[in-house]
Amino acid sequence: MTKSDSAALQAIVTDVETGFNANDPELLVRHVADDAVIVNAVGGVLRGRSAVEESVRAGLAGPLRDATAHYELGDIELVAPDVAVALKTAWASRAAADSGEPPAMNALYVFVRREGRWWIQRRQNTLVPAAG
Repeated sequence: MTKSDSAALQAIVTDVETGFNANDPELLVRHVADDAVIVNAVGGVLRGRSAVEESVRAGLAGPLRDATAHYELGDIELVAPDVAVALKTAWASRAAADSGEPPAMNALYVFVRREGRWWIQRRQNTLVPAAG
């Protein structure tokens, strides 16, 4: 994995975070492949970018309207020349991450490179139960 590939993947996740925090569904799904499959945090399976965008729009207009998130991308591994997997760890805020709080969610991403750029091909979100 080159530094530019790692930077491109980080930029994608930064756009996802910015889109979530700004309630901007277009930015949030900008890097989702047309044929992506996403498993959301409540176990719903979304097939295709249009289904992902519809779900995102509903969430940002409703229960996620006032939610915020901070994401950190790690464990990036190139598993084939144009396929990378990575772990995204999520907290409600940067302050929560910086204070050492456990994450609220983990997500496994599969990125594919097509037409000279990286796309989110698959994502599995898993809520982390609160301790105690």
